[in-house]
Amino acid sequence: MWYVISSFVVILITWFAHFFPRYYFSELALSFSPYRIILLVIGLILSLIYINKYRKARKLWTTFPWWQGFAGLFTLLFGILFLIYSNQFTHFYTNTITPFQTHTGDLKVLFANIHKDNTDYTWIQNLIVQQDPDMLMFVEFADHHYEHLKIFLNKNYPYTNSTTRSKTFVWSTVFSKYKIENWADDFKQWMRRYGYFSVSFGDKDYYFYLVHTSSPDSYAHFVMRNEQLKTFDQNFALHEKTRPDDKVVVVGDFNLTPWSAYYTDMNKTFSGKLVDVSKQFPILFTRGLFAFPLVQAHIDHLWISSGVHLDGLQNIGMPGSDHKAYLFDIEK
Repeated sequence: MWYVISSFVVILITWFAHFFPRYYFSELALSFSPYRIILLVIGLILSLIYINKYRKARKLWTTFPWWQGFAGLFTLLFGILFLIYSNQFTHFYTNTITPFQTHTGDLKVLFANIHKDNTDYTWIQNLIVQQDPDMLMFVEFADHHYEHLKIFLNKNYPYTNSTTRSKTFVWSTVFSKYKIENWADDFKQWMRRYGYFSVSFGDKDYYFYLVHTSSPDSYAHFVMRNEQLKTFDQNFALHEKTRPDDKVVVVGDFNLTPWSAYYTDMNKTFSGKLVDVSKQFPILFTRGLFAFPLVQAHIDHLWISSGVHLDGLQNIGMPGSDHKAYLFDIEK
């Protein structure tokens, strides 16, 4: 019987999240939409098996025709939800991957949530050496990372910029082979402020936003993340209004899945000016839980303006981190 009860609970949660997407409870449910669909499928199969066995044992099919209606309603509710969320996946992801072709003169960028407790310093350095990017954009970069990597970083990446620290010891940092001009102090920002800077490359200026919002692992952090997103939206709207022709790259750990109503808000702020190129991966998961590696979500995103052209985009593993990294080339 618990199969039936559990399955209906999942269905009710899904319907609630669909009609009331801005609640904290709904945000958590929507963040793991792929797994909820799997639970729905498993629950449907087990529940129908149970219903059929119970019906045969009690001979209820003819005595109580409402069992037929019960099974039919259950299947109908599941079918509608499956169609809704299947359409969301097919609508968001383009199911095509841009081949990664490095060309001489491209601006090669590596972005990753390095994870604040990551101690795989040698592997991190080896990855950087192997990929040889022109810019490193890290979030959750901590003091101990810099202590172990500073000789290598100072030698190969003479320009750096970091956000003013939050109440914790981690921050967002960029290391670059090209000179960086910091613009972040032009905006009044909130806790865990984002990096905002420009890099002159060739005869063009590129404006980068390096974002890391609070993880909604509690209601307080959920509210904090939404305030940070709201502040970012307001600041970007001002940027777009005053300098609409800028070449813009927005990348970061937004702790925000494509199924969230707050993600939809961001797209409205961008007003079609920026495109999330991370959608080119077929069902991309960028973060997995260390304790439960099968539980993953798409919360890292890369938006670019129409004036920015990528030669390629790769999703690669970051040693010691619970996030995957983005490696992309900006065409000169």
